[in-house]
Amino acid sequence: IWRFSVETCQQKNAGQISPDDEDFLRNRFPEQDLAGALLVEAAQQAVNQAGLPDGDTSRIGIVLATNFGPLEAQEWLWREKIDTGEVSIESSGLVDDFLPSAARLLGCGGPRAQLSMSCASGLAGIAVARDMLLSGRADHVLVAAYDLLSEFSWHGLNNLRTITSDVMRPFDRCRSGTIFSEGAAAVLLSNDSAVPARTEPLAYLAGAATNNNAFHITAPLPEAEGSRLVMLEALRLANMKPENIDHICAHATSTVANDKTEAGALRNLFRERLRTMTVAAHKSQLGHLLGAAGLAEMIITILAMQHSIIPPTLNHQQMDPDCEPIDCIPGNARFRQFNSAIINSAGIGGNNSAAILTRHAPQF
Repeated sequence: IWRFSVETCQQKNAGQISPDDEDFLRNRFPEQDLAGALLVEAAQQAVNQAGLPDGDTSRIGIVLATNFGPLEAQEWLWREKIDTGEVSIESSGLVDDFLPSAARLLGCGGPRAQLSMSCASGLAGIAVARDMLLSGRADHVLVAAYDLLSEFSWHGLNNLRTITSDVMRPFDRCRSGTIFSEGAAAVLLSNDSAVPARTEPLAYLAGAATNNNAFHITAPLPEAEGSRLVMLEALRLANMKPENIDHICAHATSTVANDKTEAGALRNLFRERLRTMTVAAHKSQLGHLLGAAGLAEMIITILAMQHSIIPPTLNHQQMDPDCEPIDCIPGNARFRQFNSAIINSAGIGGNNSAAILTRHAPQF
């Protein structure tokens, strides 16, 4: 970590963008804080790839999803208050206008929302966007999930005592915690009837759901029952059953509590079929991207489905018996064709979200 001092922290490494990338973003978006620059850059890439039709922008919605929001801008406000005893209207504008500004920059004139459901935020944003489409409020919805590591957020995350002093080892007997990262991810969801003829969908969103454990501020329910129920609800909305799923993208934070309870949820949902399914743990490569984690992992799952290559779980050496019979693809990538996948996310505060992708158009 080079952006701020971590002298008092046990873990001094995190997933940060490079200094060159930071300079590029600050120069390209001088009116944004760095979190805003990250999300706009990712979102513009998604829009450019999707090839939005020209015309009425009032049918294009936007959903932003995050843990911390524009935290760098908020830190500026706190420092201004400390230094001057007050916060000016001009300084607070960057925070107050964050969502409207992103919508203007990205050409989204339709419904808009920003949500924070901790580390379940990215997939929760997908569920909100799906509702916007199915209710007829929009023809396209841009979903962008983002988070930035700052002095405030990093020290707060350290206080959770979930950061490892080692490396991430999802589902491994010797795992000791997670490593957090920063970044942004974005996708464009569209109604079938609104997709330009020249555009081939990358995948289909069959279902997406959110819920809350209403149990404990940090601890998961036994056997991660909230995760099982949110995946079950996503399946119901997709008109699918557990036996229709080929592949699982797990939350897999490499903490002792999460991996054990998530494994329990997967056993309870998929029963004996779990032995034959692949279970990806992408945080072992990316670190934990906070509010962007679930959406980034959904994008990786789409790419894995397209190319029939599933990235491996890094650093995994010995399966924790409490996590069996999960096949987490240790060591090397796996060549495997699959036509459907479920992505699972969870977050502090009891938040859960899940989404289901299919290679072919689902039948509702």
